[in-house]
Amino acid sequence: MPVEHRERGSATLVAAVAIAAFTVLTLVVLEGVVDVLDRHRAQVAADLAAVAAATALWSGDDACAVASRTAARNSGGRLRGCRTEGADVIVAVAVGDATVRARAGPL
Repeated sequence: MPVEHRERGSATLVAAVAIAAFTVLTLVVLEGVVDVLDRHRAQVAADLAAVAAATALWSGDDACAVASRTAARNSGGRLRGCRTEGADVIVAVAVGDATVRARAGPL
């Protein structure tokens, strides 16, 4: 048998393996991008929730209720924790798999 016939289809196999490897690599990179975006969105929601809660606390309103509403309105964040330390408010907000904390109080 000539050499050309024994290697017939090997390019298809190499191309299939290359496509599979590229697909796996693309999915891994996309997962990392989603994680970074979730963290950034959670940080923005937490920062806004903390400032809104500190303002509410200063006004005599329920700081944690305001923080929860503010987090939900920003990036669909979920308030995971809220506490006051003196005049400061510390919140934890989750978006996707990311959970971040923020603190705000009077200047």
